Amino acid sequence: MIFDSAKNLAFYNEFNPAFGKIAEFIEKNDLKALECGSYDVAEGIKVSISEYEPATGGDLEAHRDFHDLQLAITGEEAIDVLPIEFARNSTGYNPDVEFFTEQTAAATRVALTEGTFAFLTPADTHKPCIKMGTDKIKKAVFKIKI
Repeated sequence: MIFDSAKNLAFYNEFNPAFGKIAEFIEKNDLKALECGSYDVAEGIKVSISEYEPATGGDLEAHRDFHDLQLAITGEEAIDVLPIEFARNSTGYNPDVEFFTEQTAAATRVALTEGTFAFLTPADTHKPCIKMGTDKIKKAVFKIKI
């Protein structure tokens, strides 16, 4: 997992060129003004923009074929992150997602606030959508094909 400010996305380009492409997309588009929906960013990168009220999260989830880059556009939520080896009781793998209903260690809680992002790999189970202070969050979830 990487957790940082969106201002620093381009710094991670050497780690993965998708960071630079996402930074360019953000520079060219006013994310606050974008309608909720799905958009192509670049080859192998899509983004889903959504707005909702965080609650208690759900089960831990993991992805095999994509990295997730979750960015808070407005508002805030918490995301619990746990290495996949501590996740148990898989509900089965469906296209791009596997859920786990139990864990054998405490997760790390990250506060996703306006302008910050969490980059999650297939080794990072995560539980987003946990309510913090604000009632609503507008979030961009970038799916980066591995």
